[in-house]
Amino acid sequence: MADAPLLEIDGLEKHFEESSNVFDLLMRRDPSKIQAVDGVSFTLERNDSIAVIGESGCGKTTLLLTLIGLHDITGGDVVYKGTPMSSFDSADWKDYRSNVQVIFQDPFNSLDPKMTVEESLKEPLEIHDVGNRDERIRQVLEDVELRPPEKYLKRKPMNLSGGEKQRVAIGRALVLEPDIILADEPVSMLDVSTQASVLRMLKGLIDDYDASMIYISHDLSTVSYISEVVNVMYLGRIVESAATGQLLDDPKHPYTEALVSAIPVPDPHYDRPRTEMSGAPRDPIDLGEGCRFRDRCPKVIPPDDLAVDQAAYREVMAFREALERDALPLDRIRESLDDPSDRDALAAAIRNEYFSTELSGENATTVESALEDIAGGDRETAIEDLRERFESVCEITPRSIEAETDWHVACHQYYDHDRQVTEDHAITTD
Repeated sequence: MADAPLLEIDGLEKHFEESSNVFDLLMRRDPSKIQAVDGVSFTLERNDSIAVIGESGCGKTTLLLTLIGLHDITGGDVVYKGTPMSSFDSADWKDYRSNVQVIFQDPFNSLDPKMTVEESLKEPLEIHDVGNRDERIRQVLEDVELRPPEKYLKRKPMNLSGGEKQRVAIGRALVLEPDIILADEPVSMLDVSTQASVLRMLKGLIDDYDASMIYISHDLSTVSYISEVVNVMYLGRIVESAATGQLLDDPKHPYTEALVSAIPVPDPHYDRPRTEMSGAPRDPIDLGEGCRFRDRCPKVIPPDDLAVDQAAYREVMAFREALERDALPLDRIRESLDDPSDRDALAAAIRNEYFSTELSGENATTVESALEDIAGGDRETAIEDLRERFESVCEITPRSIEAETDWHVACHQYYDHDRQVTEDHAITTD
C-alpha cells in the first residue's frame, strides 16, 4: 500500500507469565502476568525519527524486541507498509527483516569477536543475497567515518575502540539500506566525548540513507540530537508524546517533568529545584488498573472533598499501595519490638515506618483505625476503610488525550475525569 505509513504500532501488548512454583500448581493458581508492553500505539512515517524514552525496566527494549519479531505479540498488532505482522508469511518476514535493522546497545558484545569487520558487514548481504558486496562494504565504512576502509576491513573487534565498534555496528545495520533502523541505546556504552559525534553521524546517515528510526534510550539529553518526536514510556505504557522541542521546553506529564528536570546542566553554579520523584518503578507484575506512576507522583489527585496536604496524601497512598500488595514487612517490624504480641506497639511501629507528616481530623482517625486493624490481623477492613476515605481518581487508568495539537498525554490532570468514570461505568454495564 503506497499511502500507508511505514510502520503502525496499534495497541501493542507483550505480556510474560511468571514461572509458577509447585505450590501454585497444586493450588491451581493462574500464573502472574508481567505486563512489559501494554497498549503502546504510535506511527512511524517515512523519514521519521521517533524516540522512546524511559527508565530501565519500563519496557523499551521489550518493545524493540517485539518489533523485530523476537517476541510473539500478546495483543494488538504491528503493521508494516499496510500489512499486519500477524498475517506475515515467510516471504513477508524475510522482506521485513531485510528492511528493519537493529543497532544494539552494547557494541562490545553485539559483534562476533571471531569475525573481521569485513565478514561482519558481508554476512547480512550474503543472507539476503545482495550483490555488489565489496563496493557496499567500502562505501558504508566511508559513511560511518572509518577511513580509509582498507585500514579496518581485516580488523577484529578486539582491535577496535568502543566508538569504532559501534560505528561498525551502525554500518552493519545500514549496509542493507533498510527502511527502518531500531536503535537500542546506541551510545549508552560510549564515553561522553564520543556520544555526541556518533549521534550526529547517525542522524546524518539516517537522512543520507532515506531511512526512518525508532531511537530507544533512558537519556533525554541525547534525544534532541536525533529525534523529532518523543514518546515517554513508563511501566509498559506511553504516558506522553510530543515534538521533541516542545516536550523538553514544557513537559506536561509529572513523570516527564521529573525526567526533564534531571537533565544535567553544564554549569556548576546553576541552581534549580531538586527532582520531585523518589523510588523506582515497581515490578511490572499484575499491575491492574490506574495510573502506573501514582505511587511516585508528586501531583496525585485526592478526592474532591478531602482536605489534605500533598505530602501527607502521598504517604497515605504509598502505604495503601504496600498494604494492598501485601508488601508490609510485618514480620520484620514485629521482631524489632520488645513484645511482639503488643498490638498497640505494632501499630505505632508501622506508623513510624510509613508516616512522617501530620494528619488531622477524620484523615488521622481513618489511618489510626487502619493501623489498629492491621495490628489485629484484619488487613481487609484496613484496606476497605483506607480506600473509602482516600481513593484517588488516579486509580482509574487515564486515557491518552490530545492536550494540544499532536501533543498526547495520559494524565487525569488534563481532562474531566468525572466524565471518564461515567463513560467507563457505561462501557462496563453494556
